[in-house]
Amino acid sequence: MSTAEREELARLRRENRQLRQERDILAEATAWFAAAPNGRTN
Repeated sequence: MSTAEREELARLRRENRQLRQERDILAEATAWFAAAPNGRTN
């Protein structure tokens, strides 16, 4: 594997990790709002 390919792979892995974290946060927020009565937080 060339240096450029290794660098791209590392970049894609970082991006993948970031996207997974964002997805997990959004899933938790969605569940939290869905659990609120009438979709309200108050």
